[in-house]
Amino acid sequence: MSKDDQDIQKSKCDLYPKTEVDITDIKRKSVSGGIATMVSQAFTIAIQLTSTVVLARLLSPDDYGVMAMVMAVTGFAGLFRDLGLSSAAIQKKDLTDAQQSNLFWLNVAMGAALTTIVAVGSPVVAWFYGKPELTSVTLALSLSFLIGSFGTQPGARLVREMQFARQGVASITGSVVCLIVSVSLALNEYSYWSLVWGGLVGSTVTTILLFMLAPFRPGLPSRGTGMRDMLKFGANVTAFSFVNYFHRNLDNILIGKFWGPAALGVYSRAYQLLMFPISAIRGPLNAVAFPAMSRLQSQPVDFRNYYRKITQLLAISSMPLTAFLFIASDPLIELLLGKTWSQVSTTFALLAITGFIQPVAGLRGTVLLSCGHGKRYLLWGVFNAVCVSLGFLIGVRWRGTGIATSYAIVNYAILYPSLILAFKDTPLSPKDFFMPILVPAAASIVAALFVYCLGRMGKLDAMHPVIHLVILSGVFATIYLLTSLVLPGGRHALVQVYRLLFPIQRRVS
Repeated sequence: MSKDDQDIQKSKCDLYPKTEVDITDIKRKSVSGGIATMVSQAFTIAIQLTSTVVLARLLSPDDYGVMAMVMAVTGFAGLFRDLGLSSAAIQKKDLTDAQQSNLFWLNVAMGAALTTIVAVGSPVVAWFYGKPELTSVTLALSLSFLIGSFGTQPGARLVREMQFARQGVASITGSVVCLIVSVSLALNEYSYWSLVWGGLVGSTVTTILLFMLAPFRPGLPSRGTGMRDMLKFGANVTAFSFVNYFHRNLDNILIGKFWGPAALGVYSRAYQLLMFPISAIRGPLNAVAFPAMSRLQSQPVDFRNYYRKITQLLAISSMPLTAFLFIASDPLIELLLGKTWSQVSTTFALLAITGFIQPVAGLRGTVLLSCGHGKRYLLWGVFNAVCVSLGFLIGVRWRGTGIATSYAIVNYAILYPSLILAFKDTPLSPKDFFMPILVPAAASIVAALFVYCLGRMGKLDAMHPVIHLVILSGVFATIYLLTSLVLPGGRHALVQVYRLLFPIQRRVS
């Protein structure tokens, strides 16, 4: 054990109960769970793309407009469906069946309450938009809250036990059923009702499968099971989601308000395109990290080592990608959207600056949740929301590019203070954040600068965007790997990631 580890053991261990967890088992489940989650997400994305392509040819924009109007209402109400109780169940060190049964019935009660509230308010939704047909659509979609509430705790149990393959089966099957039902009804000219019923049937199938595949069967509600701390934890998570919801949508509101739909269309397309690859990487790793770190909360040294390895893996996966997207924004946007959308490129590149640090910085929330610091998690959410919102209010003067620039400035400005806040009373320090990302960050920046200079010197802009991207990606990958190997600790970082992934697989097999 190193001196740093000894210091952590002495100073932090008294914060946690002394329950040992097998770190080798955690690593094995993390790898298999990460692979299962990535495969599940790949299938889900493929199904979503298929749905978009097929249904776009069967339904009109008005059909999608009807759904979008109602989803704006149900999306907000959905913030309160879970009440943060799934996170509470995953994080709780010694969760009993009685406690999770109580959480189950609380989720069902909240689902029923939201269904009732949205159903009763359906005439108001129709009146607000001036479309009578929205009453019946809102009434039907209100059932999604009750349906989904039955699968919340079974899904949480699967995540807690790191059985991501089973969770993926339920999710993928529900998506496939949703697609089949929606397309079948659309072919029979059910218009927007094909989307409504497809979503409801798919949600029902997912819930049923979660119930069948999870190692959890709810019992009757009971008293004296020690629910207060979990309810407080869940309340803080819900409050964080509430605060986060508004600042996440403020950029779109401001651009739409002051600059109109055209400027908003450019910004939203840039944001969506950038988030697509980032979410594909960040989502699976974060999904695995939360239950794993929650189980290691009583072992400070193992907790710290796991955090450093997952941070390093996330940095090596995301940092070179976002650096490349920044430098290759012009040919990439031309290839994906066409030359008429060339103005998206600048906003896309500016957002990529934030995307460079955001995936690894996002683990701050995972640290707070896994250590049970729900109140500080909410405090961090408020602090982040206020800072980002102020940046948006200043940046909107310069349209979407101003918003994207202010977003980057704020994220880097608050990075170190946020690490101090997030890592207080945990086994971590800011050093544990910066050390794992040092080599990937430096190698990515060097490769991006080299490719930028190459682009300025050559005539790549005149090439077809596919050829342009192939050349840029080949040069970038070569420079990135060479720089990683030359930098102090670079070879060790790459070997560590390799050992994290492949030796565990060999032992398992």
